Amino acid sequence: MREIREGEVPPDGGTAVQEDADRPAFRGNGPDDYVCVECGNLLAESMNAVQMTFKVRVKCGRCKTVNVAVTDD
Repeated sequence: MREIREGEVPPDGGTAVQEDADRPAFRGNGPDDYVCVECGNLLAESMNAVQMTFKVRVKCGRCKTVNVAVTDD
């Protein structure tokens, strides 16, 4: 994950808000966990890379940093 850049808003994307810092915002059945770039809090557990695109942002429930998955685009 990385912190979003100023003014960075993907078309047709959204920001998930992690309401409980002790529970990930997303759970899947893939190989990768995604953690907050600022505090290391678990944001998404067992996800596939195709699910965590540039359009998916997650606001950390612990430090309030908005994170986006690092992609090759």
